[in-house]
Amino acid sequence: MAEEGKGATVEKPKLDLRAGVWNNGQAAPWDFHIIDHYRYFNFPERARGYKPEQPIKFSHKLHAGDLKMECQFCHHTVAKSEFAAIPEVEVCMGCHSQLVNTEATQKSEEIKKLKEFHEKGEPIPWQKVHVMPDYVRFTHKRHVKAGVACQECHGQMDSMEVVERASSMKMGWCVGCHREKGTSIDCAVCHK
Repeated sequence: MAEEGKGATVEKPKLDLRAGVWNNGQAAPWDFHIIDHYRYFNFPERARGYKPEQPIKFSHKLHAGDLKMECQFCHHTVAKSEFAAIPEVEVCMGCHSQLVNTEATQKSEEIKKLKEFHEKGEPIPWQKVHVMPDYVRFTHKRHVKAGVACQECHGQMDSMEVVERASSMKMGWCVGCHREKGTSIDCAVCHK
């Protein structure tokens, strides 16, 4: 990626996808990605590196990186709800309906898929990437209000063509972060 400087092109350093993730996404020093028990004991959706195939190839690199769209533009409930809503098709069409006649838009198979969902009035069946167990009570609102940056848990989304889980989000990882930041580690805070 190049940025225009004062008359010169300056090369912007490429960040690792896990750059900025608290403790590099590890629950403990011995929590190695290669031996992640989630990967081997039937919970692949909770393992670091999980990236399900999506119904539309959506590029966070393009939207959040190149176009510099804020996370909260699409995930508008993140600061006021437990969940960072997966955007409705109307949110996507808010911008893409304005780009109908551009050559790139007319050729894009992914934009055609988006328009089909919109015309049918159907939600896009996105596959969840950051899956948490049912017994965990996690609220985005509290973390956003506490100043936790999206990248601390989700990694460099603005560099991801395909979204992947940058951290295992294991209990030890969460507890370690809470301890370091002086936040409650009472069981009832996170467990139902």
